[in-house]
Amino acid sequence: MIKIEASISKGWLNKYGGFAFNDKYYMDPFYRMKQDDECHAFVKKEFPEYPLYNMESNLVQAEYVVPNMMLVGAIQPNMIIAAALGAEFIYSPDKDSDVEGYPLQLIKNVEELPSIDKVLQHSFIKQLEDQFLKASEDYPDYRIIPPFFWDTSGRATIHGIITTSMKFIGQDIFINMLMEPDLVKGIHQWITDVYIAVIKRFSSLGNLSVTSVHVGECSGAMIDEDSYREFVSPYISKLGMEFGNIRLHSCGNSDHILGAMYDVSNLSIIDTGSNTSLAKIRERMGKNFEINVAPPVEVMIKGASLNDMKEWLRKTLEDNNDGNLKIVYHLEADYSWENCKYIHEELNNLGIVKKNRLY
Repeated sequence: MIKIEASISKGWLNKYGGFAFNDKYYMDPFYRMKQDDECHAFVKKEFPEYPLYNMESNLVQAEYVVPNMMLVGAIQPNMIIAAALGAEFIYSPDKDSDVEGYPLQLIKNVEELPSIDKVLQHSFIKQLEDQFLKASEDYPDYRIIPPFFWDTSGRATIHGIITTSMKFIGQDIFINMLMEPDLVKGIHQWITDVYIAVIKRFSSLGNLSVTSVHVGECSGAMIDEDSYREFVSPYISKLGMEFGNIRLHSCGNSDHILGAMYDVSNLSIIDTGSNTSLAKIRERMGKNFEINVAPPVEVMIKGASLNDMKEWLRKTLEDNNDGNLKIVYHLEADYSWENCKYIHEELNNLGIVKKNRLY
């Protein structure tokens, strides 16, 4: 089975639709819902034949989006944890929000980290809880989605372990892996425990059972397999043992860490990017295992040859060998729509995936 999931970036929406993503967009759930509705309508008008949607890259699943769905605390997952560490937010009209600096850059001991209870009692966490409760009371006919969830599926979403520690510490995390491995492991254990605690908190608050966890290990491909196995896999495995199905994301060519990724408990999906060998994953995991794959930037960027996209899709289908595959991409302002459109047209012509929209 093959599916396709395509989303639109904030940069594209800003450049071509004039939409701006300010602090109110992120911090006022009703305001965001109304702006998202406008974005949905604009995207549908621009791409009436194609299943492209205004949604967060790789986090929302179009088949689980329902009318009057209001997202609370819909910001990048590690930002919520960063807020509990005292980080300030940065807002840009044409891109995702972010945090200022590195809140744990100077950490020397895990005892400096706040307790899990203290994180859960932080004012920003409380603010999100209050927003959810107020939205539920004020809009009883709406489907209110709590933080760390992005649709009705029950799939929780977090950043990965090394991805989060790099976000909080910066590039020094890689030096610390060599010089102070016990400190890094302590930080990674804390990150894991915090994610488990906040997922449980908001799952309970939203009466939304956790069906799986998307772990966005964007920085994982930057380390070798032994380091991944030592500093990453055990902590994602703890999430898998706690919640069940793990959808493990890795940016870039990840052939060199596949062995360590396979070690993760309850691994149900590998979501990978540029030029990771689908054939290798299929050989190890079989046809029923779900792989999500994104085309490399080189075949999507404006100026890229359409023939290169054709070759990428041909090779992807060949290596997939009729397995369970989802092709995903996030349309950026500087991508070639003609190249991205080719994926839809070719899969439609082959009778593999119809190009009709869900909504």
